[in-house]
Amino acid sequence: MLGVSLQLQGKEGLQALQMAADLLPDEASSHSNLGCALRELGRLDDALASYRRALTIKRNHREALIGLGDVQRDLGNAKDAQASYRRALAINPNHAEAHNNLGNALRDLGHLDDAVASYRRALSIKSDYVEAHSNLGTALRELGQLADAVSSHERALVVKPDFVRAHIGLGNALLDLGQLPDAVASYRRAVAIKSDDAQLHIILGRTLQQIGLWDDSLLSYHQALAIEPDLCGAHDGLGTTLINLGRATDAVASYRRALEIKPDSAGILHNLGAALETLGQVDEAATCFQEAYELGLTGDKLLKALLLPPIMGTAEEVLRSRAKCEQNVDELIEAPVLIEDPLTQVGRTNFFLAYHGCNDRDLQVKIAKLYEKSCPALLYQSPHCASPRSNAQAKIRVGFLSKFVQLHSVSRCYGGIVEALARSDSCEVALISTTDTEVPDFVDGYPNFVGERVHLPFNLAKARAIVSALQLDVLCYLDIGMEPFSYFMAFARLARIQCVLGGHPVTTGIGNIDCFLSVDSMESEFADGHYSEKLVRFRTVNSYFERPPLPTRFKTREELGFPTRGQIYMCPMKLQKIHPEFDEAMQRILEMDANGVVVLFQDHQIPCWHTMLAQRFEKTISAEVRNRILFLPWIFDYADFVSANLVADVVLDPFHFGIGTTLIATFAVGTPIVTKPGEFLRGRVGLGFCKMLDLQECVADSTEEYARLAVDIATDPVLRQRIQAKILANGGAIYQNLQPVDELIGFFDGAIKGLVT
Repeated sequence: MLGVSLQLQGKEGLQALQMAADLLPDEASSHSNLGCALRELGRLDDALASYRRALTIKRNHREALIGLGDVQRDLGNAKDAQASYRRALAINPNHAEAHNNLGNALRDLGHLDDAVASYRRALSIKSDYVEAHSNLGTALRELGQLADAVSSHERALVVKPDFVRAHIGLGNALLDLGQLPDAVASYRRAVAIKSDDAQLHIILGRTLQQIGLWDDSLLSYHQALAIEPDLCGAHDGLGTTLINLGRATDAVASYRRALEIKPDSAGILHNLGAALETLGQVDEAATCFQEAYELGLTGDKLLKALLLPPIMGTAEEVLRSRAKCEQNVDELIEAPVLIEDPLTQVGRTNFFLAYHGCNDRDLQVKIAKLYEKSCPALLYQSPHCASPRSNAQAKIRVGFLSKFVQLHSVSRCYGGIVEALARSDSCEVALISTTDTEVPDFVDGYPNFVGERVHLPFNLAKARAIVSALQLDVLCYLDIGMEPFSYFMAFARLARIQCVLGGHPVTTGIGNIDCFLSVDSMESEFADGHYSEKLVRFRTVNSYFERPPLPTRFKTREELGFPTRGQIYMCPMKLQKIHPEFDEAMQRILEMDANGVVVLFQDHQIPCWHTMLAQRFEKTISAEVRNRILFLPWIFDYADFVSANLVADVVLDPFHFGIGTTLIATFAVGTPIVTKPGEFLRGRVGLGFCKMLDLQECVADSTEEYARLAVDIATDPVLRQRIQAKILANGGAIYQNLQPVDELIGFFDGAIKGLVT
C-alpha cells in the first residue's frame, strides 16, 4: 500500500512494490502493482513479465489484463493488446477504462469506427471520463469528422480545463478545419500548462509558421531548444522560420546543426538544399537534393534537375544554367521517377526561367511533359467536361482561380474585372483560392462582389474535387507559375474551356490550358510562337485599375532615404528581374550623367540577393560608376512608394522582364518612364502603357538609346515636365476602364458556343 500511495502522488514507489512482490510472491495484485510502476519507469519488458506473473497466479485478474494490454500497446503490439482488453471486459463489461483502452488499441490497428464505439461505451459508463472524451475527439478527427472532434475535446476541457492532451487535440482539429488562429490559441494554452515540454513548443512553432507569425515562431523554437538543446526537430523548424525572416544564412546553420544530430534525415537534407538554393549556392543545393532522393524523397530528383540561380549571373552563366536544366529535364523524361503528389514532394514552379530573356515555350512544354510522366494523376478530368454543354444553360459558369486574390499585384490587376464580370447578366462567377475568402481583408478588397467565393484546401485531390463540383464552363487562372498550387492544378481538366491571364506573363507549357489571354498592343507580330496555348489578343488591356489615392503630404528625398542631390534613376523592381544585359544600360546612364544615381531596392524577404547582384556588377559594371548604384530598403508603405515615384526623375523599366502594376503608382504622379521593348510579353508591358498614354518619346529601340532617353528626361526639366503633363492628362486611359469586361464576355461566349450541342 505504501508503494501504491507513492505512485498515486507521482513519486517512485518501485522499491516498496518490489519488496511487496518478494514478500507475497503468490499474490497476483502485488505483481500487477509492480508492473504498473515498472511501466511508468519505461522498463516495459520487466513490466510485461510482472503482469504475466500476476496472470499466471490469477488468470482473470482484471487490472493485470488491462496493464498487460497497456504495455503491449507501448511495445507496438496493438493486436495482442486488443485481446487483453477484451479478456478484461469479459470479466467486467462495464469497466470504463478497459473500453477506453480497447478503443486506443483499435485506433492503432486502424479500426476507427470500432474505436469510436469503444470510446462512446466508456463514456456511457463514466460520462466525465476526460481521457475518453479526448481520445474520442482524436479518433473522430482521423475519420474527418472535425466538428464532432472539436466538441469532444471541448467536453474534456469542461471536465478538466488543464488537460494538456485535450488542448493539443483541440488544436489539431482546429488546424484541420483551417481555423489557424484558434489552433494557435489551443496550443498556447497547452504550453502555458506544461511549459517545460519542448515538443509542445515545436508544435506551437510550426502552427505559427502557417499563419506567418514568424517572430513568435522563432521564440517558440528558441524556447524548445532552451529545454532540449539537441532537439533535432527544433533546429529543423527554426531553420524554416529563419528562411522566412530573410535569414537564409542562419537557416543553413540551423539545418546543419539538425543534420549533426540526425545525419540521415532526408527531410532536413531537403530543407538545407532549399536554403542553399535561396542563397544561390546551387551546386551545394543539388548535392543535398541528391542525398535526400537517395534516402527516399523521390521529388528531390526533380528539384535537383530544375535548379536555377535565383539571381542571374553573367549572360554566359545564365545560358549555361538554362542548358543544364534542359539537359536534366530531357534525361528525366526518358527515365522518369514516379511521385504521388508534386505539390508536397516538389512544391516548386519553373519561376526563374521567365527572367532569362529567352523563348520559354519548348522548355516549359518539356517540364510539363516530365510532370505528366512522373505523376499521371495530375491529368484528372472532371466528368462534366466529357459531355457537351446544353443550349438550355443561359449563363456561362466562370471560375477565376488564384492564390493572390488580395494585397498583391495580381489582385490589383484583375480584381476589378472579376467584380464587374460577376455583376454582368451573362456570367455566374466563382472566385476560387487557397486564400481564405471570408477574411476581412478579402471581403474589403471585393466590396461589390456578388458571385460565389470558394476556399480550396492546400491539397490537389480535394481541391480538384471541389472545383469539379462547380461544373464550370470556363476556368480562368489569373496567374500560373508563381506558386506551385495553381501550376499543378492547371494540369487537370476542370472546365470545358481553360485559360490563363497574364498575372505571370509567360506560357505555361501545360496541355490542358487552352488559351493565353493577352493584349495586342503588348505582343509582337511573332508572339504566337511564344506560347503552347492559343494566343488570344484583346484590343484593350485586360485589367482594371482604380486610381491610387495620393498621400496628403509627399515625403522628401531625405525622408525616404534617397540621395538629396543629383538625378535619381529609380528601378523599383524585384531583383530577379535585373538581367545582365540591363547592366550595360545602367552603366551607360551613369557614364552619361556624372550626377546620376541608380536606385534599386533590396529584397524584403531575402536580403542576401542584393549582395549576390552586387557581386555580378563587379564583373559587368566598371568600378568608376558602380558606387552610384544604390540598394535601398524595400518600401512597404504604399503612400511612401507613391512619394518615391514622385521624387524619382525617371523610372527605369528593366529588360527583359519589365515593369507591371508598379506603373499605376508611377503614372498617378506623372513620373516619366523609359522602356526598351523586349521580344516577349513580359518585356513589353511598358510599351503597351506608353501606347495608351501616347508616350512614344519614352520608348527606345536600343540600349544606347534607352540610356540617352533616360538621361535627357532626367536632366532636362522642360522635357520632363512636358511628359509629366501628358501622362496626367491621358491617365484616364488606364484607370477605371471596364472595356475589358465586354471583351472577356465576348470571348467566353464565343468559346462556349463552339461546344454547344
